Formats: sequence, structure tokens, C-alpha cells
Amino acid sequence: MKIKAIKYSFLILALAMGVSSCQEKVVNRFEGESSLFFYRGSGNSKGAPQTDSVSYSFFLAASSVTVDTVWVDVQLTGVPSAKDRVLPIVQSNTAEAGSAVAGTHYVAFNDPAFAKYLILPANKVSVSVPVIVKRTAEMATSEFRLDLEITTNEFFVAGIKDRTNYTVKITAMAVKPALWDVANSYLSIFGPWGQAKMKFIIDYVEYSDFDIVLTTDYRVYLALKAKAKLAEYELANGPLYEADGVTRVIFP
Repeated sequence: MKIKAIKYSFLILALAMGVSSCQEKVVNRFEGESSLFFYRGSGNSKGAPQTDSVSYSFFLAASSVTVDTVWVDVQLTGVPSAKDRVLPIVQSNTAEAGSAVAGTHYVAFNDPAFAKYLILPANKVSVSVPVIVKRTAEMATSEFRLDLEITTNEFFVAGIKDRTNYTVKITAMAVKPALWDVANSYLSIFGPWGQAKMKFIIDYVEYSDFDIVLTTDYRVYLALKAKAKLAEYELANGPLYEADGVTRVIFP
């Protein structure tokens, strides 16, 4: 019986050592392979929601604004490095109709002045990457699509497939904000969306940050301000209508 017990003890010990060895190899392998993905969630580092795409319109900016920035959060899987690492982000839709053109609709990622932005700093697990968009005349009637893709390089292996692509749509047309119809958001403040209404909100209510979720107090403030400003406008100019000449701009 003692011999059997000793044999079983050696067998258990051997199995334990084998499991430990496998675990060590898995950990070491994970630590040695880092990958990247585009953040998705209700609030990125700039406080804005980030899904799989964003629509940017120069319509929301003053006419004098010809360059602006869309911030996109990129996160790390794996462990931080003691040194800076280059981010392998490229445009994946260069040959398609309606594609954004590097240097024309946005600052090219291979522009020497842009290189400093495509870096995951040492000891960091995330970084906010600027996509610097540029206004062009054709954007008044057209939208341009920039498909971003995280690829691989000497620092990063392939990442989670459904998180390595992100789309930035660039235009100067009026674009309905993604959060407009969300419960307790802009629909509850300003009512149904319209291009003339949105331009009025930007110019007279002086509000243009439609990518954030607002507190109850601020929603009430904006609603009251919109009504007051519209009353002032109508007193001086008469009713304001959408482009169809029928739909009157009103606030609930």
C-alpha cells in the first residue's frame, strides 16, 4: 500500500508540474504578444460615445473653420511596454468611390508631421489618436468616408477582428446627430430634428456639441434658452421654416 501511495504521489506531483509549466508558457506567450483595438463604449477619453463609426460635419463649425479634429481612442491588449510603440493604423478604402483622399480630406497618416500622433506611449494601455479632417468645397453636397484599420507591425499582432476597424464620415452637410433620438437626449430638448433648426441652435442658442449625454439641469437650461432665442428671432424676422417652406421651426 505504501508503494502505491508513493506512486500516486509522484503521479500527482508530475501532473501539477505539467499544469504549472503549461500555465507559465501561456502567460509568457500572452505577455509577449500585444494587439490593439478601437475602444467602444459610452464615453471615450474625450467624454464622447465611441461605437464603430462617427459622422463629422463642418456644418457644426463656423464658416471660417477649415480644419478640425476627430478623436479616436485605441486600446491595448497585453502588457504595457517600457518604450514607445508605433501604431499600425492605415486607411483601408483608398480605391472606393466616395473615399476620403489623404492630404485632401484629412491629414495623411504618413505625413512626417503626423508621425508623433501614431504612437502608443511607454507604459500606457490606451491613446487618443487625432484624425485631422479638412474642409473642401465639394463637402457642401457630398460625404467622404475614411475607413481606418489597425494592422500589424513589429510591435503588435493581429487584434480582435470586429474591433480593428473604424469609420470616419466627413462632410459639410447637415447631419442628424447619432444621439438626437436617444431617450432623454436632444429630441426631448429641441423636438424633431431639422436642418434649419439645427443651424439655429448652433448660431443662436450657441450649442454645437451633440455627441455628449447631458444632465437633466442642462437639458432644461437649453430648452428654455432655445425658446427664448426663437421668440427673439421671430419678433425681428417672423417665423423660421425648414427648406421645404412648410415645416415651421418650433421648440417643445
